[in-house]
Amino acid sequence: MTRARAQEDTAHILSIATEYRQEAVILQRSAKVLGYKFQFCGFRERWVGWGTKLVQYRKALRDGLAKGHIATSDPVLLIDGWDCVLVGPASEFIQKMASPPFTSHQPWYAGERICGPDFFKANRIDAVYPDPGTPWRYPNAGCMTGRAEPVLKLIEDLLQGAGDGDSFPEDGDDQGRLHEHLLELGENGQELPYFVDSECRIFQCLYEAEPQWQLESSTNEPLPRLRNLKTEQRPIVLHGNGHTGRWFMSSLWREMDFLPKVGLSIADLAHLPHDGPVPPGTVPDEATEKNWMATFQLYRIIEKQMELARVGIEWDPWKIAAQQNATAEQR
Repeated sequence: MTRARAQEDTAHILSIATEYRQEAVILQRSAKVLGYKFQFCGFRERWVGWGTKLVQYRKALRDGLAKGHIATSDPVLLIDGWDCVLVGPASEFIQKMASPPFTSHQPWYAGERICGPDFFKANRIDAVYPDPGTPWRYPNAGCMTGRAEPVLKLIEDLLQGAGDGDSFPEDGDDQGRLHEHLLELGENGQELPYFVDSECRIFQCLYEAEPQWQLESSTNEPLPRLRNLKTEQRPIVLHGNGHTGRWFMSSLWREMDFLPKVGLSIADLAHLPHDGPVPPGTVPDEATEKNWMATFQLYRIIEKQMELARVGIEWDPWKIAAQQNATAEQR
């Protein structure tokens, strides 16, 4: 894509949020500060399940394209409204989308190192998706980007279901469907329907056992940024996915001094519910910290489950414990 073409693009953010939470207000405000055209999808509408996200994105894209509010080739970001943070400006996003590797017509998803919800799909995804050389190789459904028309086409394909004549249900698992669709095509030798941002050029998922990034700040930028320690990339969007991701994001709100940088205060948001362990910008008490530290132990268990799944072993400590309790009760 030419530099002139990139200059004509408008950067759009479509964010799923059925209600205001503190994090959604911050996301909306940061989008304005950073020069994006922003809209919530599904706001104050019924949430059935993760399939609802796909339905609402399809509706918003169809409407935007039909009315001319979104051009077919405009770059779009589709991101969760309660656990995503926008830190990179629209101009940088547009330039990245006009440069390799994002010049392919396929959309891109955020990458994470855990292959959930089905750990047994990890080896299969590895077989169809070229080794990216980083651990962030599994698609995360919370963050997606691409040109508007191909993004809509992919969402429509996902909603068609697995080729059995039934549409994907709104109460279905969107990430599971995302993985299935990749395997449906990839294992049949067809063109992959999307790629994974494994270098974290656009997205940085925070679901980790320890930080994989360092905080950077500059007087030349409106908001602080993170730099990935392995790839040296500075992502546009931070995704506080999973319990550890939300905990890391809780710390980053404070370390970035984020709220005043987008013209907000803790008091401005206090009337709204929050999605993280504590309201953005606040400090957790000892009981909250102890409770959330336990989620890092859970992360290690999940890592072990995936490691064993790679060699064909299903290990579920919760199921084992339930079976042991049931046996003990029968005695």
